[in-house]
Amino acid sequence: MKKLIFDVDGTILDSMHIWIEPQNRLFSKYGFTLEDLKKEEKGKIEALSVEAMCQYIVDEIAKDMTFDQVRQYFEDVIYDAYKDNLMPKPGNLEILKKLKDAGFSMSVASSTPYIYLEMALKRLGIYDYFDFFATPDLLDMRKSDPAFWQYSIKKHGAKPSDCVLFDDALYAIKAAKKEGIMTVGLEDFPWNEKEWEYIMEKADLTLPTIADMDINKFM
Repeated sequence: MKKLIFDVDGTILDSMHIWIEPQNRLFSKYGFTLEDLKKEEKGKIEALSVEAMCQYIVDEIAKDMTFDQVRQYFEDVIYDAYKDNLMPKPGNLEILKKLKDAGFSMSVASSTPYIYLEMALKRLGIYDYFDFFATPDLLDMRKSDPAFWQYSIKKHGAKPSDCVLFDDALYAIKAAKKEGIMTVGLEDFPWNEKEWEYIMEKADLTLPTIADMDINKFM
């Protein structure tokens, strides 16, 4: 039975707009949006922790703003969304329950701070489905780092080939594959539509949502 590793934003939750729309509103003040960036630069920003993302924005983009101003800008939007509003994609709660009931070991690998994930997943009643969480703030490393994925493999007590990542982000799929993890790319249009061709090329398997998986393939 495979060990299943799940991204959250854009994979379990329909939540990428909570990150991308505020980023684009801010970036538009400086003449561009996230979609205007090359996929490597976009992936670099996506892999950062919230703290590192805010620092990057201050250093490279919004040089007229302070770190605290940028951090508060995102905090005002994001905290309430995870606490009260964000919902899973259709069918995801049901498939996660089926996987848990079938005895799969599952974990989370996300760039989102643990405190946000904890609020949302407890509200939805699925927090206890996951054996452990890997996030930049808990591990002090980025999701694009090899050690991030090595941690998840070791924590699952498995060989890399026995682990499967479900993720909507190209950078994460590429990083996990380098460590020998099987990867399943998920559609999250329009947010990853421009990267979808590359995701199909890199991922071992692609699906519209995790609700579309055939559980038997991972037994």
